[in-house]
Amino acid sequence: MSTANGVSPRFSMATGRHDRTPNRSQTSAKLKKASQLSTVSPTAPLTRRDRLKGHWPRTFSWSAIVVLFLAGSGLAGAGWLGIQLMVNPQTLLWMNRLLPNWIPIPVTGLKPPQTLDEVRNELTQAGRSLGEPLPLGKNISALDHKTTVSDILLPVLAQRANCQSDCEQIVELRVYQTIPTRQREQRLQLLDQLAIVGPDESFVLAPLINAGDTHQGSTRSLPLMMLNRFEGKVPAQGVWLNLSGRWLRGDNTIAYGQVLHYNSSRMHLHPMLEWSSPVGQDPLWQNVTGDSVPELIVDQTIGMEPQFQIYQVKPRKFLASPLQLEPILLLETAIDDGTYSNGLLLARSGLWSTGLQWLQSVQQRDRKGQWPAAAQAQKVLIQLHAQATQRQADKAWASPSQQVLANLSDGRWGRALTVFTANTENSLETATLLKSDAGRLQNRVDAALRVSPLQTDVRTWGALLVAAQQGRKAAIVWLKKQPRTTSTEIARVTALITRLTAPSVDETALATLPPGQLVGTAEALTAINAATWLKPKQHPVLKLGEQQAWYRVQLAGFQDGKSWRFSGASLGLPTNASADRLWQQLGLTADPSLSIVLWQSDGQQQTVSASIKAVRINAGKLELLAAGEVVPRAIAQTDNTLRPLAFTESALHWQTPETTQLSDWLEQQPEWAAYALPTLIQELKHIGKLPFGRALTWNELESSGIGSSPVQLATLTGNNQPDVIVTIDLEPQHGQTTPKAAKRLANRSRTLLFSATGTLLYSECSTESGLTYLAIANLGNEGGSAIVASSSENYRFLRWSAKRKRFE
Repeated sequence: MSTANGVSPRFSMATGRHDRTPNRSQTSAKLKKASQLSTVSPTAPLTRRDRLKGHWPRTFSWSAIVVLFLAGSGLAGAGWLGIQLMVNPQTLLWMNRLLPNWIPIPVTGLKPPQTLDEVRNELTQAGRSLGEPLPLGKNISALDHKTTVSDILLPVLAQRANCQSDCEQIVELRVYQTIPTRQREQRLQLLDQLAIVGPDESFVLAPLINAGDTHQGSTRSLPLMMLNRFEGKVPAQGVWLNLSGRWLRGDNTIAYGQVLHYNSSRMHLHPMLEWSSPVGQDPLWQNVTGDSVPELIVDQTIGMEPQFQIYQVKPRKFLASPLQLEPILLLETAIDDGTYSNGLLLARSGLWSTGLQWLQSVQQRDRKGQWPAAAQAQKVLIQLHAQATQRQADKAWASPSQQVLANLSDGRWGRALTVFTANTENSLETATLLKSDAGRLQNRVDAALRVSPLQTDVRTWGALLVAAQQGRKAAIVWLKKQPRTTSTEIARVTALITRLTAPSVDETALATLPPGQLVGTAEALTAINAATWLKPKQHPVLKLGEQQAWYRVQLAGFQDGKSWRFSGASLGLPTNASADRLWQQLGLTADPSLSIVLWQSDGQQQTVSASIKAVRINAGKLELLAAGEVVPRAIAQTDNTLRPLAFTESALHWQTPETTQLSDWLEQQPEWAAYALPTLIQELKHIGKLPFGRALTWNELESSGIGSSPVQLATLTGNNQPDVIVTIDLEPQHGQTTPKAAKRLANRSRTLLFSATGTLLYSECSTESGLTYLAIANLGNEGGSAIVASSSENYRFLRWSAKRKRFE
């Protein structure tokens, strides 16, 4: 309610009535008093009542929170300990070591101690078996924490379904500890258990997928078959273990597995990381950073692309397993420096040597000696890759395209151009290489130009890449977009682009021609009759260069784009065909180079490079004329029955099978030995290596030297299981006076090939007595794996016929 003059009435607490006339003097006095109270000095002393009133509630509230938090943590910890003691008592045995001897934790609920036989019987009843025990070393008893005992790791094995050989895989690891006892048989106390599941197939294939493999793999787990302890230079803390397996994928053996760590002070087994290696190598401990603790190196190299993973041992806050393996990565820079960042960029793109040089320049500027440990680790990782690419670039390659690729991979742009422009054959081989690039060479070019955009050699290779894949016009457009491009540079690159195409075939036809895939026998010629040979019209006259010789190659087989044709059947070539037609049908326009392998008396090989110059059909047989390096006289005069083998690079890819000794193989594979050994003995009796008329023991066989015979494993029959190749060396008979040639033929080695189950598939003692096994090779264009054998007339390439169950 308001008065007539707009002033609100006030209520008087003293009189209990409304006072409609405001008292100005009273109002002024109250404002003055309030002002005095608000300007009291903050340093004025407080009374004890004021202190209790203002500060006691705040102090009490924070203390209560701390007390409640500690009480809650204690209850939670006690609850966790109680649950562990009920569910898994052995996991807390290590706590006794932290307590005085007179107050140990009485652990109950443990499995009763067992003997090794009792453990084995228990597993047998569960459908499993016991593997070979692995000692983990001495330790302090977990029960009385004062007696010295031994820790033992026992692998538990299970049978794989739908498996015919090597069917046991590790499914569990158990840590046991010996118990002091007066009984004769040792008893074991179970301390820890770890279920084992192998890595996914997709994880194992990851390095191959990164290299361009289209098969992504599945999520199925691959079996872990072997358990061993890392020896040599390993970290001092605990025991480091390796669980591994092998996967035969095609003709490659991929190794994979898990690294585990056993913490003896906590009696705890812990998986650290999974790994895979396309080159079939187990991880290796090596001190590469200069630290006191060695690093773990995993080799994931694919072909000419080195790829290493380095892991460092680092601490972590986990009492049972206080260590972890941390990878060295190049994603983040260890130093905030532009040059350092550029070095990492180059390394990530594959230019390892160039990236290393950039990092070294930064380190040389560090005069204060403050080079961080993280920077040293990144530098070491790059240096390991750079050493691999440098070795490849320094190596002398038989194929020009491989020489070019090795130089480009190491950032040697100018040297790669020198190889490219050496001759027409080199240029055409390089064109095939550039067309097939899936991005690895392009990534190197892009990174190099991003760091230094004015490098003319790098820009030349960038233009050649574009020209090989998109054509000349696209390459010139790309080159003009680069900074400071001159007309001189454009003219020079344009001339180099023309070298990517053959002079006698237009660009469109060349793109459809497959590279030549030819194999045959070679013979050196002292002279030729040029009129009897056919050469393409635009090729130069038949003439030798300096330090060159003529070779005549009798074709044993070639790839026609659909399948392989061998000399045993009709080659299907027209007798009156022109040189240009034969040249194109054989794929010589895209791949005219040739390798000729000469066999020395000691089994070593000498390879000479040659290029095909002409072709002819002689008595229904196709012959090639090649010009190549002169064979050294010492090799040419070697007394050897094996004729030189000639082949194009894309025709044969040699395999390197896993090799062991026959005695070791028989010991590892007793079932195979039971089936194969009687057959092997019978075959050797046929050729007089072993006497007829009586049974022979293995000791007698081994004393004759057969036990040291090499055994190779290769997948030839297509059943995803390795076949067994046994080569028996025959010693000369004492007192034999037969002629040299007959003596050499009689005493040559004999090779026999058995299946994974011990069935004889190939024998040079009987069914294939006219052949001499040389090697296993992959035939190009999915020709599959084949036995390369020599006969009296030519080379034979034997492939398995699933229909006829034989090599033919």
